[in-house]
Parts: sequence; C-alpha cells; structure tokens
Amino acid sequence: MKNLRSRYTANFKRDYVAASAVVVFFLIIISEVFLAVSLPLYMKQENAMAVSVRHLKLLESFDGTRSYAKALKIKDETAQAELALLIWNLNRMADYLRNYSQYLSSDDLAVLQKQLNEMAASIRHLSRGVPFSREYKIDYTPYLERVMKQSGVTK
Repeated sequence: MKNLRSRYTANFKRDYVAASAVVVFFLIIISEVFLAVSLPLYMKQENAMAVSVRHLKLLESFDGTRSYAKALKIKDETAQAELALLIWNLNRMADYLRNYSQYLSSDDLAVLQKQLNEMAASIRHLSRGVPFSREYKIDYTPYLERVMKQSGVTK
C-alpha cells in the first residue's frame, strides 16, 4: 500500500513541474484578485473623466449659445421680448453652473445639455424674426355696450 501511495502522489522535493504548477496556480489567483480590485477603480476613474468631458462640452456649448443670443438683433418687438426671456434664463443657468457644477452627476449634465439644446433651437427660431406668441386684438365694444345697457348707463 505504501508503494502504491508513493507512486501516485507528487513529491515536491524532486518534482519541479509540480512545484512550478503550484506557483503558477498561486500567481493566477493573485492576478485575479488584483483584477477584481483594480477594474472597479479603473472604471470609476474613467467615469469621472467622462463626466469631466461632458461638463466641458456643456460649458462650451453654453457659452456659444449665450454669446450668440446676446449678439442677436431682432426687429420684431414680441420676438425681442421672447429672446430677452431666453437670455434671462441662460443667465440664471450660468449662475447655477457657477455655484453647483462640481456637484452635478452625468445624468444632471445630460438634462442641462438637453435644456440648452432646446433653448438654442428656440433662439435660432427667433433669429428669423418670427415670435412664438401671437398678438390678438379683441374687439370688446359689443360686450361693453351690452354691459353698459344692462347697468342702465346707456339706452
């Protein structure tokens, strides 16, 4: 029985292949542990860089839209008033970005970019001199005459 056991067991003192297999096994385990720890850290760092790039793109498009809107001259008074509201909103967004941009997540930046794109489209629409709202003139004289007649002011 002793001879059978010695025949089928590895003798690490003399068997260098078995010893190197054990060493390679432990190296593989150590490298897997290293990857399990380092990959999430790397992904977090990549995510931080992506947020920084998105933040810089937002600021670049924001500055371009804001300067374009301020340089725009529109003859229609209604369109000019609507443009003034958009510029006011852009100024409020500038204050918000100045104070809170370091706390914004990637999703927050995406929402702000979407809002900025919508405002830029509105500014391009207004640049053609066509306002969004229309002015309606209401002829109120028939109503006024009826009220005056019912109250007895006129006959």
